Amino acid sequence: MKSNKFKAALIVTGLFFSQILSAQLNLPAFFTDGMVLQQQKTNRVWGWAKPQQLVSVEFKGKTYPAYADKNGAWQVFLDAANAGVAGKMLIKAADEKIELNNILVGEVWVCSGQSNMEWVLGQCPETYKEELKTANNDQIRFVVFDHAIANEPQQDVRLTKKWTSITPSTVGDCSAVAYWYAKKLQKELHVPIGLIITSWGGTYSQSWTSFDGLHDFSNYSNTFIEKVKTLDLSKIDEQRKIIKEKYEQTLIEKTAFVKEIVRPDFDDSKWEEMLQPNQWENAGYPTLDGIAVYRVAFTIAVEDAGSEATLHLPAVDDIDSTYINGVFIGTTNQWDALRKYTIPAGILKQGKNILVIKVQDDGGGGGMSAIADQYNVVVKNKIIPLAGKAKFNIVAVLEDITGGHGAVEHQPAVLYNAMIAPLHPLSIRGVIWYQGESNAGDGKEYRTLFPALIKDWRNKWGQGEFPFLFVQLASFGTMDKTPAQSLWAELREAQTMTLALPYTAMAVTIDVGDTANIHPQRKKEVGERLAAGALKITYGKTKLVSSGPQFKSYQIKGTQVVIDFNDVPTQLIIKGSELKQIAIAGADQKFVWANAVIKGKQLIVSAEGVKKPVAVRYAWAESPYDANLYNAEGFPAVPFRTDIWAR
Repeated sequence: MKSNKFKAALIVTGLFFSQILSAQLNLPAFFTDGMVLQQQKTNRVWGWAKPQQLVSVEFKGKTYPAYADKNGAWQVFLDAANAGVAGKMLIKAADEKIELNNILVGEVWVCSGQSNMEWVLGQCPETYKEELKTANNDQIRFVVFDHAIANEPQQDVRLTKKWTSITPSTVGDCSAVAYWYAKKLQKELHVPIGLIITSWGGTYSQSWTSFDGLHDFSNYSNTFIEKVKTLDLSKIDEQRKIIKEKYEQTLIEKTAFVKEIVRPDFDDSKWEEMLQPNQWENAGYPTLDGIAVYRVAFTIAVEDAGSEATLHLPAVDDIDSTYINGVFIGTTNQWDALRKYTIPAGILKQGKNILVIKVQDDGGGGGMSAIADQYNVVVKNKIIPLAGKAKFNIVAVLEDITGGHGAVEHQPAVLYNAMIAPLHPLSIRGVIWYQGESNAGDGKEYRTLFPALIKDWRNKWGQGEFPFLFVQLASFGTMDKTPAQSLWAELREAQTMTLALPYTAMAVTIDVGDTANIHPQRKKEVGERLAAGALKITYGKTKLVSSGPQFKSYQIKGTQVVIDFNDVPTQLIIKGSELKQIAIAGADQKFVWANAVIKGKQLIVSAEGVKKPVAVRYAWAESPYDANLYNAEGFPAVPFRTDIWAR
């Protein structure tokens, strides 16, 4: 979910004009050697040259002429071609020429979203050790766009990686989800697959939607007009430098204060309280970046005083510096990593002890992941939970250039302008999308915001209702001991509702998530489930089972609720001795875990003590990792609820 902080965001405003000034004949950056063009569609080739100049494109034995307009823009339309090797393309204007070699024609897919789409195979070294050593397929190629923002739609991008085929030396740089998706498609279709990877961790759906596409969302369109449109992004580095200098001066001025607050006897009575573990964005500080401190009191029994112990912390976004009773325990500079620190003998004392966690966040999400069962002290095999109220104080704020409205890459339309708009003339087959974690605080809005993005892209691309395949959020966070409300479940519900749009498919991934890491390693299942959806809705395999059981309807029969599903061609399957993550409630709206049995293609749900059931929920949680209802074809059931409470 967090963006890559070792890669500076590229501001591309004015890029098109700088290209014209620096050279006469130009192509978009993603027209390179080794690229893949879309089969069986007219392909547009475009670029820039001297105004009024004749440009010709030679491809597959035919020449396509065009004249550059008064601004130097030109385009030609190549005849549709079948999949296979296409050889070279030669673009000429006067005495200039550009030659592109080793072009393939096949299926072109745009791969976008936030960090789980951006996550490369090389970041899963143990899970896919063999694949990283042996992957070798010239029929799968990918190109990666650099991070960029703009407050006007752009005509070009810059690349992190030019078009390249899959080899052991390159596969580690490819989006893991996109790679497994392409591998499955290429095996089934026997045609080249081209992947255009344009993604950015920690970003929001509204940032990937055009200003026009946000016309029904005045909160975002007004923000764009008032906060984004007015920014001079060409001076963003200067603005950030001024902000950083101010931030560093604040830290210098508070040096003595920072030393004081780690002392166990420091008076924090006037500090506010915050429930922990939690991210700042979910605790009333949606745009906070900088340094803040938690102070947590916990009790040690007399027999454990002085013993060596272990401190467990959930992931801290970005950097923690951790103390117990004024003694430095450890620090970690990895925003998505669990912390495990040894508390040396002699530090813990009988009675009250003080844990101090200084958190530094330089951008994007901040605070601690909400994983309560990873937040404790373990001494002599005793677990002392730390979750609950903590004292909280903001030491220094790292301001943003939007005047307190959040990181510029999180603003409406800025990613669409820079990382999607330049692609619109390109012929594609469709889109795969993995995003939603950042929007999980407002699932109700996502019900309309996400469909608006899909409609917007289809409208802007002008290629009809192309396939749009997306990933439902995986499990992440503490597994609830009792049924509870869930923001992530509401976001998953919004994603499911989006299937009402034509030519969409969804990969359910609750069973391949990671309760302790928002970036689960198991990307193969994700990519292959997306590919199953593509094979069915795009490539004519209409009889293929491509998804799991999806709630259809329910009936209340006495003390039981009978659930019917779609997408159960043969039978329902419970993996294990009993169904997990199934809950039932009466009119009091108090859910309890239920019993469930399969009868034919139906699920019969009941619970002792609930004599008059009203509603059922399945996998309705942040992390329903042990949910185990499938169809016989191996696809997990879609999380659902039958009620409309708190909608």
